[in-house]
Amino acid sequence: MSQPRSGGTRIVHAERPIIASPSGLPSQALIDASSGSVALFAGQQWLQPGEEVRRHTHPVEEALIFLTGRGEATLGDERLEIGAEISLHIPAGLAHGFANTGDEPLTVLILFPLPTFAPTHFVDVTDSP
Repeated sequence: MSQPRSGGTRIVHAERPIIASPSGLPSQALIDASSGSVALFAGQQWLQPGEEVRRHTHPVEEALIFLTGRGEATLGDERLEIGAEISLHIPAGLAHGFANTGDEPLTVLILFPLPTFAPTHFVDVTDSP
């Protein structure tokens, strides 16, 4: 990570740690408070074939931008196909989840209007990871 003379922050993805997301899957915070953000979180997550992010909610809106792979998302009670070049806007409080139903990794960019990963509340389950 470096700070250009003109301002802002240059983030080298390979220098950012891979950590477990609230769902237990590998993820990477790219832009957050540790990189100088005061109101934006951007991260990425990878799902292998058959993996899923269980239904959950956040107290703030979220954007999911799918970069590779294909799968299925649930927004409320509706099921939608997802994959490369598909984005989802998820209002605050809407239960949602998604799964990799394809045969290659599903890569998703995650955006929140906070400098951290938004608090996550899992629904339809008795425990969380």
